[in-house]
Amino acid sequence: LSNRSATPMEVRFGCVREVHASSACLIGEGQTRMANQWNGEVVHWLKCVKFSRMAGGSKSNASFDDDKKSSCTIRNGKDVLPLLGETISSSILSEESIGFSNFDSNTIGNGSVLKRKCCQTPYRFRSALFYCHCEATLEVLDSSFRFRDALLNRLLDMEARLQRSSESFFPSVTEDCMDLFGTPSDHATPPPLLFTFESIYKDGKLASIASETVALTALPEANAQRLFRKTFAAMTNDGILSLYDARGDLYLLVSRTRVIE
Repeated sequence: LSNRSATPMEVRFGCVREVHASSACLIGEGQTRMANQWNGEVVHWLKCVKFSRMAGGSKSNASFDDDKKSSCTIRNGKDVLPLLGETISSSILSEESIGFSNFDSNTIGNGSVLKRKCCQTPYRFRSALFYCHCEATLEVLDSSFRFRDALLNRLLDMEARLQRSSESFFPSVTEDCMDLFGTPSDHATPPPLLFTFESIYKDGKLASIASETVALTALPEANAQRLFRKTFAAMTNDGILSLYDARGDLYLLVSRTRVIE
């Protein structure tokens, strides 16, 4: 994946897009720009198909021509990392690393988000989300990341308290989400965190921090509301949040232990 042509989420996790074709249109004169956009989407998915075949072949040490005989389901970032090439994979973990859960100073690459000293990002965020302020989408209303850090702490606290899918505010949707990831929805497997924008927006402590963060701006009340929306947009762009269900206003916290691994 090229950092220049891929979105931040694609760079972080690989190809994580969906497309639903509902119609086919004939391209007439004067529509070449739109045609090029559609052609780019086709090329993108052809690359994804090729990647999937290569991934299956690499798992069984088969050639690309023989990969039809192999079967491989890539469900998470841990499976994809070795297939992204040495430069990208070594920036996260070194070759000696066995898995995400075996973090120590000997197995983590020097460029890893877990070891870098380029900023003052709390280790909790770097460890739980592979997330660093240096790579975050900047929001001018919160240039010091004070509100975003408070929001991330709140979400990680919510996730830590959630140990069973039955404890979720959305148990059936949570179980469906775990099925989608190929994760057993049993009592032994902690589920991912699903939550609504409204539940965070109505959090009194976060609302207070948002108001304090924008207190010196020209329109503090409006900017406090805007800060919530823009922070969600920035975190979604960075791959920390994912809009799981637009109709239900459900967001997914893309954490290391609950989703990526």
